[in-house]
Amino acid sequence: MDIILLLWALIGHAFLWVALVNRIHGTAMPHGASRSLTLLCLACLVLLPVGFGLWCFSSGLAAPEGLAWPDVPWPVLFYLGTCWVAAAMSVVWWVGRVAVNRPPHLLRFHRTRSVQLDEDAARQQPRHFLVRLPGNEILQLDVTERAIDVPRLVPALDGLSIVHFSDLHFTGRVAKPYFQEVVRRCNRIDADLVAITGDLVDHSDFIDWIPDTLGRLRARHGVYFVLGNHDVRVDTDRLRRVLKRNGLIDLGGRWLQVDVCGEPVILAGNELPWIVPAADMRSCPPRTADGGPLRIVLSHSPDQLGWAQARDVDLLLAGHTHGGQIRFPLIGPIFSPSSAGVKYASGLFYAPPTIMHVTRGLSGELPVRLNCPPEMAHLMLHALPRPENGIGGAHDALPYRKPQSLAISVSRPPAPPGRVE
Repeated sequence: MDIILLLWALIGHAFLWVALVNRIHGTAMPHGASRSLTLLCLACLVLLPVGFGLWCFSSGLAAPEGLAWPDVPWPVLFYLGTCWVAAAMSVVWWVGRVAVNRPPHLLRFHRTRSVQLDEDAARQQPRHFLVRLPGNEILQLDVTERAIDVPRLVPALDGLSIVHFSDLHFTGRVAKPYFQEVVRRCNRIDADLVAITGDLVDHSDFIDWIPDTLGRLRARHGVYFVLGNHDVRVDTDRLRRVLKRNGLIDLGGRWLQVDVCGEPVILAGNELPWIVPAADMRSCPPRTADGGPLRIVLSHSPDQLGWAQARDVDLLLAGHTHGGQIRFPLIGPIFSPSSAGVKYASGLFYAPPTIMHVTRGLSGELPVRLNCPPEMAHLMLHALPRPENGIGGAHDALPYRKPQSLAISVSRPPAPPGRVE
């Protein structure tokens, strides 16, 4: 029985410290401070159970017949009780996430193609030992297609195509040809808009990669970007200048109106909490009788969902979480830098009136991905059928559709079915 209680406490202990790490990285804390606190948390995660076990044996509390609970000091008992409660909460949360959650009914379909680099590009990859770990998916790319019903989308914009990717993390650990391949595949889609949601460059030396990578992106109505927390580690003014010089459009802290098929579309940027201010949506054109204009916001962090809801945003595009980067069977992601933990690690979410799409990103500062391949998302927006007497009730116009999932590998036999997030 004592072993069960201690293992239960260990689960709660891990849940508490990992949750703290996730929330530290969802704040605007300086990089040095967040790194130090993360190391401290990870040290507590490992050393506290080890220290408790050694203390029990050295003090004689651990006997063959069991642990002498009456002799355990009350602060230790209090912490153990907190861990037991946390373990119970983690199980309830996991059951809710895995067994109850399902994709929002506005997701019309979902399919994935798994792409490997061609041999020439693969040979140019650096011999970084993490990149070459067995099972590491960092050089794989999932091209994900999601068709989304948008309640207030005007019929003229039905089929609006957006490529969304994030978190490139130019560090040199994953070489330039990988990102050039991403750009080629993005251009092949021929989207209406391309949206890049931050964490482009980790070191100033790699700003020079932009002309040969992001500078080659093309979209019928423009390529747009916001910056993320890793981008503030470099000269952000220089980074923005280089991006704009190569044809990308900066949405950081502002909104603009783009005409698509004769209809206005509002595009805005939110780089909170690391770069202020966010776009002032109060000055946007008001809603018309048919529900337009469509409002799309690029944000690095999914924590800005509440901000988007309060500003009547239709579609919020975010990254930052990397999908957890390492996903365990059954459990899913553990680490996700967000105030909501892993709740918004990746996928599609609906919090009326806002639909949020969180991509897993293309890379990472640490080039390791297990059961969580990099992702480039192709979103296709569709208009809902409208009542004859107005736009009311559009949120409930369609029943839930079970998404279709299909994975196809390029130049290889079909792969096993892909994931739906």
